[in-house]
Amino acid sequence: MFNDSINYLKDSDDAAKTVLIGGVLAIFGFLIIPALIVQGYVIRVLRHVSAGDSEAPTFGDWGKLTVDGLKAAIITLVYFLVPAILAAVFVGGGVALANDVPFIGGLVALLGGLLTLLATLAVWYVVPAALVRFAEDGTMGAGFDYESLTPIVRDREYATGWLLALGVIVVAGVIVSIVAAVPLIGWLAAVFLGFYAQVTAAYIYARSYAEATEHQLREGPEVDDRRPAV
Repeated sequence: MFNDSINYLKDSDDAAKTVLIGGVLAIFGFLIIPALIVQGYVIRVLRHVSAGDSEAPTFGDWGKLTVDGLKAAIITLVYFLVPAILAAVFVGGGVALANDVPFIGGLVALLGGLLTLLATLAVWYVVPAALVRFAEDGTMGAGFDYESLTPIVRDREYATGWLLALGVIVVAGVIVSIVAAVPLIGWLAAVFLGFYAQVTAAYIYARSYAEATEHQLREGPEVDDRRPAV
């Protein structure tokens, strides 16, 4: 899967054009709309890969990309509201309580910080699956279809893919940081490398999601032969 993910965009017919457009949009991401278009393209990648399409999609139908990117951003934001609320309630409350009862306040803040960290990791783990589910179905509600998502995120195929994508993101982050240290040219190159890494990770997420789905179908619930089929 790793080699396939690295070559996914490189081996496409419009690789250079796609990377160029993606990188330029990423440069102007601070304008929000370009960032949404890039996110919409990532959703398109998730949709293609989960459907078994080995050819990387191209940029096009900009309105659709923007809308999909906005929906994906909202889904992600809703998920990350959970750790944000935990942090506000427990960490913030603990700090406030520490003014009157230092020991209790500090303990509440510490436990709240730990709980927030665990919740953040859990959300980070689930969000890629939620975005693939959204990409497949096309509706925002699909991103919160926990009945469909639960068996996927508990599957070893998805877990393995998620860890692989994490490794790609970490390594890419280190490389991008080194390249970005070069004035101007290095920073520009880092943006394009970052876009390429984002697509690579998206491929892994979608592929592992698809493999987890297939695994669930193969390993489905066992049928009790003692019960008559009705």
